[in-house]
Amino acid sequence: MQKTISPWGKQCKMQMISLGKSLTDISRETGFSRTYISAIINGRIVAPEETKHKISKSLSVDTDFILSE
Repeated sequence: MQKTISPWGKQCKMQMISLGKSLTDISRETGFSRTYISAIINGRIVAPEETKHKISKSLSVDTDFILSE
């Protein structure tokens, strides 16, 4: 069973490209591992809202995308 990427995850990916940020950059800013961030953005695991807010802040993603999941 494969998870689909949420609207929030899609927005995060677009912002990563737009801002030229890598998972390593986000990892440094949030304190979470690259693999954990990747799994959250790609919808492989469910993370607490607080974690998603930290990632959103790092990428300047509107937090309304979190609520639409």
